Amino acid sequence: MSDYHRPISTGKSSTPRVRLSCELCRQRKVKCDKLNPCTNCQRFGATCVPVERARLPRGRSGRVVGKNASGQDTGLKERVDRLEELLRELTEHDDGTIAARVGSSSSGNSDQAPVSKQADKHESGTVNSLWANILKEIHDIRGTKSYDSANEGRTSDSDGMKYRELLAAPTGFGSSVATREPILTIQAEKSLFKIFLERVDPAFKILHAPSLKAFLLEGKSYLDYEPGHMAPATLSSAVYFAAACSVTEDESKNLFGCNKGWLVARYQQESEAALAKADFMISNDLTILQAFVLFLLASRSQDSSRRIWTMLSMALRIAQALLLHLPEIPFPVRPLECELRRRLWTHIGLLDIQCSLERASEPMMQATWVQSNPPSNINDNDISFGMDSPVQESEDFTDMTFSIMTLKAQCTVRLLNFSDFIDKTVSCVNKRQQLVIEFQKTASKLLQNSEPDKVPFHWYTRKVAEIISASLQLIVLRPLQRNANFVPPRVRGDRLLQIAVDILTKSKTIRSDPRGQPWRWCEFMFVPWHSLAVAIAELCVCEDHSLVESFWGPVREAYENLGDLIADSRRGMIWKPMEKIMAQAEAKRNELLAASNVVSYPAHFPRPAAPLQAPGCSQTSVQPSVALTETIVPGTGAYTETAPIITLPETVGLGPWPSVWDAVDFGSPVATNEMAWLNYENFIEDVYGNMDYTLLAH
Repeated sequence: MSDYHRPISTGKSSTPRVRLSCELCRQRKVKCDKLNPCTNCQRFGATCVPVERARLPRGRSGRVVGKNASGQDTGLKERVDRLEELLRELTEHDDGTIAARVGSSSSGNSDQAPVSKQADKHESGTVNSLWANILKEIHDIRGTKSYDSANEGRTSDSDGMKYRELLAAPTGFGSSVATREPILTIQAEKSLFKIFLERVDPAFKILHAPSLKAFLLEGKSYLDYEPGHMAPATLSSAVYFAAACSVTEDESKNLFGCNKGWLVARYQQESEAALAKADFMISNDLTILQAFVLFLLASRSQDSSRRIWTMLSMALRIAQALLLHLPEIPFPVRPLECELRRRLWTHIGLLDIQCSLERASEPMMQATWVQSNPPSNINDNDISFGMDSPVQESEDFTDMTFSIMTLKAQCTVRLLNFSDFIDKTVSCVNKRQQLVIEFQKTASKLLQNSEPDKVPFHWYTRKVAEIISASLQLIVLRPLQRNANFVPPRVRGDRLLQIAVDILTKSKTIRSDPRGQPWRWCEFMFVPWHSLAVAIAELCVCEDHSLVESFWGPVREAYENLGDLIADSRRGMIWKPMEKIMAQAEAKRNELLAASNVVSYPAHFPRPAAPLQAPGCSQTSVQPSVALTETIVPGTGAYTETAPIITLPETVGLGPWPSVWDAVDFGSPVATNEMAWLNYENFIEDVYGNMDYTLLAH
């Protein structure tokens, strides 16, 4: 796109001219009929900029010759002359056996080729020597730059493959390979694609399913690409890779006759090779970027290292080069392509915030970047490649409802959590509360026509919305980053502990309930480590033995399970501080058990009798919050008193949102020496104050 308005020479010349694809068709990588103006430009109402060049003599490539090419050509000519001389000598010694040798050598059986008994030993040795010289000359010719330039296509493929090492997963990723490689039929790959449509596409909606179905199930061309174009092939490899990551071990054996490790490794390698061949780093093709982002998503589900976090920056820069961040682009695109651009930009933002949360780092994208170009709330069937009319949004639960809901969530997290380095952090408590209320209103509107009792994905979306809503409330009161200017309000009773444990139990429900099984593979996207840290910090100071025991089971179970999902697993920068604060909670529990004359259970296992479900929040109905309109009074830490201004939303037909607000004393900031707050603050200090534990030797 950078040379979209490249000037075309109009100088007169007697040399015949050849019409090439026009500028716009070349940028969009579509077939041009080379008319003036071409049909594609007429359809979009764009100015057609024709491209012409002089017709070259037959046999000439027109490639620019370098300054040293004359010397290289001379050397190449001398080698060819020498090769011809050797061939003449070889012909003079030929007694009929050489052709047989050459034929057998070309078939791969030269070592066993029969030698004529009439051949003289001296002649045989001479022929072998001549043949060796010929092979040496051919090898030397292939080593010259001139030969490389004559085989430019092959060399460019080799250069592109250098990215394989960059893309490759660590040793052991997908290493559980079957002893005998199974053969995946076309029907098996169609089954793999159907798995993608069920498990990956709904939760990570960057593609247009009908177009993809026509391509992978019906054998039609993808969108307006010509048959054999590398972009659709690259996308199909990424689709199969993502689908392979979403299957279970039993499904892989039953459906494809191999273990999951082999299936993942195969399509990971195919996807890497396709991306490298497509030279994804400098490609201007939207489909290739879609394949790369899909590859990153699938890879992160298998690899918890910082590899994907690092490579995501490339996806962001490529997206900016394609102008995905601009609401208005300076060239015409169809409505479908416009929607695909918005979807892709939204989900790059989702991966960005997910990676930043799990690695306790700043996100790359600002909230305004993501909010400025949101996708439409539509079904895939409401839009097609050929349509030119504007897209009409729906008020029902659509294919994009989940994505739009998570878009609102990621924007809210950016505003609530991160320092002024990226976005202006909201420090005022009532304004932070208002951001959560706005998310709840958006989610309520999106879910108002959902059917969670009938449609499993509607149920899954509802549960994810509840978890996000509760998690945002915790972030309001317990920020994810250090902020010296923030003083939280006091929370009465055990409400903070209750809502934190409620998040943990709902996350477990999503993983264990059959309705959520199709999307369990992407549980790494919503690892509730923050809720676990808040719950543990509250347990560290709880003096009620019965209350500690009622919550200990789900907290301990979450602690045992989440360590394998978080970034860098149990070696990462988040989990080491988690182990430290958990040790404090275990010591507190043992102290209460000793005071109550109860036998202590082992520290690393939950009590057998401990309940797995936390008690529900004590409130029976949602009350209006007592949010305040002013910030903390400078120098005092106190809040000004004003009337309540917020009414909490409800999800239509689904009941009220779980809330912590009626237990919050907005007019009473927490004491600076309150232990629950200090425990959590120390945890955050440990997370951000220590080096990355993955850099240490193990």
